[in-house]
Amino acid sequence: MALGSNSINTNGLSPSVRVGAEVWIAPGAVVDGDVALSDRANIWFAAVVRSNGAPVVLHEGANVQDNCVVESQPGHPAILGRYATMGHNARVLGAIIEERVLIAMGATVRAGARVGTGSIIGAQAEVPEGTDIPPRSLVVGNGRILRPTTDAEVARIHLGGSEYERLSREYRAAVGGQA
Repeated sequence: MALGSNSINTNGLSPSVRVGAEVWIAPGAVVDGDVALSDRANIWFAAVVRSNGAPVVLHEGANVQDNCVVESQPGHPAILGRYATMGHNARVLGAIIEERVLIAMGATVRAGARVGTGSIIGAQAEVPEGTDIPPRSLVVGNGRILRPTTDAEVARIHLGGSEYERLSREYRAAVGGQA
């Protein structure tokens, strides 16, 4: 479904959350405020997706894995592009993540930052406020661009997103959750 202005209130979601087709929200995840979840977005166990003064948007197939935090900041929306993947314990705080990006386990992307398509933010890396990461960058440490991502790495990002989309269908059937 294209995201529209209709709000729903199902299974404890706040009334302002908008949900597309085949979205899966794991039991125990929190989704609150001005949040739009496009088709096949999936949010995993103990994740928090919340708006704080600006919208949060997860585009088609975006996945937010266990214990992640996605929140907007006043004046800074949080946006995950198509098939963006957030590894366990990652944080996106008022930043724009373009499509097919991997935010690896424990990484943080801070307010006003933008991460270009096909990039990887390495495990435990931090992208400082206002940083613009060009497309197809491998980022480590404190926002240091190590090198361009390879075609194989970009393909693995896509594969990982597709795998989480498949897993979300299995979990929805096995354990339920919000959709």
